[in-house]
Amino acid sequence: MSQKWIPKTLDEACKRAAGRRRYHAKRRRMRDKRQLLIPGILVELNWPHYGIGRVLAKALCVDPATISRDLKYIRKYRASLIVKQELSEKFADAIIRRLVAARIHPRRPHSWTYKYIEGVSSLTVRRNYIYARGFHRAPRQENR
Repeated sequence: MSQKWIPKTLDEACKRAAGRRRYHAKRRRMRDKRQLLIPGILVELNWPHYGIGRVLAKALCVDPATISRDLKYIRKYRASLIVKQELSEKFADAIIRRLVAARIHPRRPHSWTYKYIEGVSSLTVRRNYIYARGFHRAPRQENR
């Protein structure tokens, strides 16, 4: 059994906390990169259900449980597009393709615009930034 870690100084505790933040940030970046690859693969394979997790886990060198969580998240996102926004599966897949091409993770704020004018259609997916979502900064107060 491992011993409980007790910091000797505040500096030691801060360094350990910084190291853990860095370690977890690296793991989150790896997860996001992996979750950005998977939807493109699933769309191309027409969203297979059986056995795809093991194949992806082997190809991406991660545990099958990790891929299982990723697949669950991605399928849940796709289902939310279809159900909540009342989109067809084909249109939801088009949005997912554009997200992957633009390297926008579904977890990040994004918006999509579909235009159909005189037989020509276009689908645009873009990142949402703070200013695009209705947040306004208060004007700076100058000290006099």
